Amino acid sequence: MQKNNKTLIFKILSSSLSIISVFLLLEIYVRIIIDDGLNLNIEMLKYANSLKIVSENKSIGLEHKKNVKKKLMNVDLQLNSQGFRNNVDIDNKKRKILMLGDSMTLGWGANQTFSSILEKNINNNIQVLNAGIGNTNTYMQINNFFTNFVKYDFDIIVLNFFINDFENVKIKKVNFFEKHFYTFTYLKSKLYGILIALSLVDNWESFYKKTFENEHFLKKSLKEITKLKDYCKKNNILFVINNIPELRNLKKYKFKSETKIIKNFSEVNGIKFIDSFEILKNYQEETLWVTKYDSHANDKAHLLIAKFLKKKLFNELNSLY
Repeated sequence: MQKNNKTLIFKILSSSLSIISVFLLLEIYVRIIIDDGLNLNIEMLKYANSLKIVSENKSIGLEHKKNVKKKLMNVDLQLNSQGFRNNVDIDNKKRKILMLGDSMTLGWGANQTFSSILEKNINNNIQVLNAGIGNTNTYMQINNFFTNFVKYDFDIIVLNFFINDFENVKIKKVNFFEKHFYTFTYLKSKLYGILIALSLVDNWESFYKKTFENEHFLKKSLKEITKLKDYCKKNNILFVINNIPELRNLKKYKFKSETKIIKNFSEVNGIKFIDSFEILKNYQEETLWVTKYDSHANDKAHLLIAKFLKKKLFNELNSLY
């Protein structure tokens, strides 16, 4: 009996060691071979670990850390003491433009963002502050403004809207293994790809469209936009909504009806609406992507958006000089 127990224990230990060894070898493989600095899912994990925190305020969801820098997607991403993607802190002597948004506004994978490019191409007495935070929605971004940024004096606030910014994002704390082992993220992304191929989960197009079908959260988000609009009107701040399109299938764009919802809302509520689709639709979509596997806006796309914003805000920008 005692001999059988020892044999069983030995088998369990041997099996456990084998599993651990395989996992560690796979982790080494992922870190050395797969992690080339451009793998979207692994880089997003690094971003979450190094530059973001889960906010104590559930309405905000995620916040940026302060005064930190990290190379992500082979790009140096620096956050100032306010958590903005700016090389310098807020200058109270300058006029200020605030850019709210998600990873497209942040400039995921881009060396220069439309915020930084715009700042370089207008009067040097104007500071453009990039408050974009990846994996956040419109509701979170506006609540973040009223909690952390409302204390600053802004002349223009631009809410940069992406097609999934009405998604009801659920923030959950990841466990130790998810946070520290790239293998989990890598295998999870591969599994998700298989599930999409088998039509067991929504592909990106269906997923984006379904975010507009959640009427409760859609109304909740629009209510927050109205709140920000009213604040801006009361404080003599120009409020602008800039639509940034999904950069896949630009020639046969499938989200025109969704864009029309936010456009019509803006017009009814007296909000200046800019649609960057107008300038980006003229370009071959792959030339606007960070990589062939990551359709975030690259340097070229950010330059185009910056020029378009400058053109559309020409009179308003001149009034700040």
